[in-house]
Amino acid sequence: MNAGHDIKPGHKRLFAWIGLICLLLIIPVKAMRFIHGPTADTLLMGIAPSVLGPAGLFFLISSSFGRLSQLSLLQVAMVTAVIASGLEFVQLLPRPGFLAAVYYTFDWLDILAGLLSVSVSCLVAFVVTKE
Repeated sequence: MNAGHDIKPGHKRLFAWIGLICLLLIIPVKAMRFIHGPTADTLLMGIAPSVLGPAGLFFLISSSFGRLSQLSLLQVAMVTAVIASGLEFVQLLPRPGFLAAVYYTFDWLDILAGLLSVSVSCLVAFVVTKE
């Protein structure tokens, strides 16, 4: 796959916007889950943050101009998959203080959704940058 430094500035700008939009879309999803409670407890609403978060992170890392810009799209996908999976597994750890009252659930479906999201994001980025 393309090395990061082969991605044109216009593509980087597009990736930055896609990443930002994906991450901002998590807010209304979480708000709907909070406001509607059990009625919003569908499969799509349950995995939406696990799909949007890794996709947003992938595109933001792909759009960077710093040290991470030297990574290929496949390397960015691997870094993103490790971070996304790590954040899901962290939910298994006991939380100290006021964080103990925050409700988080570990779910294998979220891990799967995150990995699928990173894969699709990598494929989209590859198709966009291919000439």
